[in-house]
Amino acid sequence: ANSAMPAKGASKKIDRNCLVCGETTQIAHLGIDTCRACAVFYRRAKRGNDFVCRSSTGRCPTGKGLNCKRCRFDRLRRLLKDAEPPEASQKPSTSQSSKDSTTESSSSTKSSPRPTNRSDQPILERLKAHYRTMCFSRLNGELNAREDPPHPLEISLEKGPFYPATISSLAIANRILLTALLEFASSVFPEFGQLENKEKWDIIVNNFYRFRIFEGCYRAGLVFPDDLNKTFGGFTTWMSRENLEYFYSEAEGEAKEKAMQLIRFGSMRMQEIPAAREFLRKINLRHEEFLVLIAIMFWTIGDMPVREEITLLGDRYRETILKELHAFYREQIGLDDYAARLGELMMLLPTFDRSHEMKEHFEMLRLLDVLPEDSFTYQLQKAD
Repeated sequence: ANSAMPAKGASKKIDRNCLVCGETTQIAHLGIDTCRACAVFYRRAKRGNDFVCRSSTGRCPTGKGLNCKRCRFDRLRRLLKDAEPPEASQKPSTSQSSKDSTTESSSSTKSSPRPTNRSDQPILERLKAHYRTMCFSRLNGELNAREDPPHPLEISLEKGPFYPATISSLAIANRILLTALLEFASSVFPEFGQLENKEKWDIIVNNFYRFRIFEGCYRAGLVFPDDLNKTFGGFTTWMSRENLEYFYSEAEGEAKEKAMQLIRFGSMRMQEIPAAREFLRKINLRHEEFLVLIAIMFWTIGDMPVREEITLLGDRYRETILKELHAFYREQIGLDDYAARLGELMMLLPTFDRSHEMKEHFEMLRLLDVLPEDSFTYQLQKAD
């Protein structure tokens, strides 16, 4: 009977679920309910990483099945931040645990992510939350507009499903995107929602083409990393040189052939997509950097005639979001020398600003009778 009794002083281990991956663990690693695998992953990743969110949202679901390194790392960092005592960053500790952590903290000061107050980056946090909401809106809108919509259980941001685009699917995607952009902009930039309707519409249309091209290439890099010929035309529909005939399948005869020649060799050439995709792959954008760039693009008014108040508003937002990006580099990823990185990001802006060429492209499609004059896609390019 004595052999069945626990030894004096032995502790009872309690099964608990890891707060990150959902696996069962009996020990609270890192001082919180995380498993050994997640603790090892965090210690390695905090020395520096270039993880990119697999879903491009920064909000992959936690628990069993989590296979996104970016979201796994961010989840661990948030849990550790929340578990940190309020006075920990102000009062030096003389406890043995403080002495034990001296070696680790001194070796990772320059490269490990540093705690940051989320309120210091309010625009970036709004961008994360409302971009994800916009993605869900477009995903559901496009898929449920199809003649054969998939079952709700088959729909997800990460897996779509995704289909080859056609002219008619592009028109639906354009309408849904414009509606979603209006709500997105009003939620992220409160002053935008107070503008006159015409002012809001002009800004959205001004931003529409470059946003669609940039986001299409960025998301294609996440969903189709090994096929540089593909880009997204809508949120759920993709285009490539190989599927041009299907894209114009609703056109007929000579108009169809001329339209295919136009998109192959005209001002918006499909053969430029692989180079743009490769450029993005080399830069390897973090999701936060992508969001900052779409915010800067949004408030790049250019030569569009607007009130001075709107111009000043755009200047202020661009300046503020860049400051938040600086804070993100320093405080969340421990990058102090980020001048070269900023230069790479700024080079992307003119690369994807193809608004004028896109409008010319749609005008030519109308002349070829591929786009009816009363179609939404054609009327969009006539808006300004």
